[in-house]
This record gives sequence, C-alpha cells and structure tokens, in this order.
Amino acid sequence: MKVLGISGSLRAASTARAALKIALEGAAAAAAAVELLDLRELDLPLYDEDQARYTPANREAITRLQNAAAAADAFILASPEYHGGPSGVLKNAIDHLTGSHFKGKAAGIVTVAGGRVSPVTTAHMLRIILRQLHAYAVPQQVAIPAAEKLFDAAGNPADGELSERLRELGTEVVRLARALAHSS
Repeated sequence: MKVLGISGSLRAASTARAALKIALEGAAAAAAAVELLDLRELDLPLYDEDQARYTPANREAITRLQNAAAAADAFILASPEYHGGPSGVLKNAIDHLTGSHFKGKAAGIVTVAGGRVSPVTTAHMLRIILRQLHAYAVPQQVAIPAAEKLFDAAGNPADGELSERLRELGTEVVRLARALAHSS
C-alpha cells in the first residue's frame, strides 16, 4: 500500500507541507509506504494540451509526477487557500494527471489558510475535483485556519489535537484504500 502526498505550496516554510507530513505519518503508522511529492521541487510547466512548448526538464518533471501518481494506491492532497480556492500549482499538477491516475483510489484533503476563515471552500473544491477524477475522498478533511499561528518555524504543530486529526486523516486514507483494494 502506497500513499502519495502532494504538497500544493511553493513557500519554503509552508504550513500545508508541514500539515501534510503529519498526515503522512498517520498513513505510515497504518503500515503504508508514503511519499511526499513537493511541487516546490518540480519544474512543472503550466499545463498545455499541445505540449509542444515543454522542455526536456519539464517533460522529466511531468513523468516523475505521473509515475508517482500511477504507483500510488491513495493520495493526500494539501493546499493553501488562495482567494477561496486551491493553489494554482496544485491544480496545475492535477491537470497534468488523468482520471486513470485517480480512478478507484482513496484520497484525503488538507487545507490551510493564513486568516481566521477556515479554508473549507478549498477542501470542497478539491473534493469536487477528486470526484470528477473518480477518486474516493474520505469523509473527514482537515481545514486549518490561522495556520501560521499553529506551526512553529520548523513546521512542528503547537497543538497536539491538530496533530492527532492529521494523523487520523492519514490512517483513514489507508483504511479506505485497503477496503477498495479488497473489494476489487
């Protein structure tokens, strides 16, 4: 069982990435292999159906993303909320994938926001995208408002309850992925 976490933030001190790491700890504790794909480290071009403008480096990054997604049994997507929606970099990465990468697979959603308003709109948008791609999002999600106040500079959460919620999400993703694999 392999869970792929995709961090949809380009910030060096990303709270979305910090939260995703904790969710992946929960998946690992449930005996899944985990991989964190940090979009900050990939040179993904803007999605273009034509693909003629892609450089060799772009093509290599796209292939890395697609291979990691194809090998995954489940996903955890993490995104900051920007203007009421997921980050452009996460949406762009998803656009480079197809329904075959997600179909019949479990998924979890983590969203963060810098303000006091909970980033549930982004979580709902990601849920809609996952449903369109025929993935099964677990019912729970972790939407974190004022995230910059809940993680220290090293990305450690200041709140044990938040850590537990994130780990539980990772565990639930693995549980659903196993159930889906068993039913096939």
